[in-house]
Amino acid sequence: MSRHLPAPRTAPTATTATVTPAGATALTPTAPLATPAPPTSASQTPAADTTPSRQPPRAVVAEGLSLHGKRGLVYGPVDLTQEVGTMLIIQGIQGSGRSSLLLTLAGRMVPDKASSLTVLGYALPHARNQVQRHVAVAGFAGIDDLDESVRVSDVVRERMAWLTPWYRRVPRITQRGFADLVDPLWGDRPLPRVTAKIWDLDEVDLMLLRIALAMTQKPDLLVVDDVDQVRDSVRRQVVWSCLEAVAAAGTTVIASVSSLGEAAAMSWTIRPQQFHLSTATHDLAAA
Repeated sequence: MSRHLPAPRTAPTATTATVTPAGATALTPTAPLATPAPPTSASQTPAADTTPSRQPPRAVVAEGLSLHGKRGLVYGPVDLTQEVGTMLIIQGIQGSGRSSLLLTLAGRMVPDKASSLTVLGYALPHARNQVQRHVAVAGFAGIDDLDESVRVSDVVRERMAWLTPWYRRVPRITQRGFADLVDPLWGDRPLPRVTAKIWDLDEVDLMLLRIALAMTQKPDLLVVDDVDQVRDSVRRQVVWSCLEAVAAAGTTVIASVSSLGEAAAMSWTIRPQQFHLSTATHDLAAA
């Protein structure tokens, strides 16, 4: 009896499903599956980065900023934009609400609800605590006044104590330590002695000292009220030069003055931005 050998096995082929007209499914052979082609150089090129670059926030963005008190309008509406590291002079006569406007920008007064105000990227009034930590004030009556009967070293040491953790002792303020702290603000002007009483300081040194005490906070924004406290325009130039140096070092500066021609009368390395505040009805005390 002869033996029948089984038919040789063939390699399996890929199949696809097709639908016959009668609705039955039949398997039909297809060509072997192809190996995917390697990516071309074009497909290997990374996609362009479309993520927008993050720009630093402006120092101040105000839209429709206004404040009403019990007796009427204090200031506004104000539309204002200021870039970081620049200086802005707010000009307004007595009763124009300039001090209230500056305190609002410093996060120390609350504007009307319809106002829109962002300072250093923080929306006010909701982020008042954050703004107050980054904004220092100087020259405001009833806020940063100095006791005239104490020595310069006493007011400096008291200020440093406020900024120092409770567990650290604030050393005695020496003349050299005072110079290291405030020398950049005084420029070529002789420094007052730390043993001098506040009442012995002239109006320029007094204003510079108040600015220096505010700068110990290392603020991102410095707000200075009523530069006209230095009555003589020649001596007031010393204060403006100090504030210009502060802005040139990177701290944004906003200062107020009553004279509309103040900026034109002073000398500047970079002419500051100006904003004229029209007369309002009443001024308010800080909250």
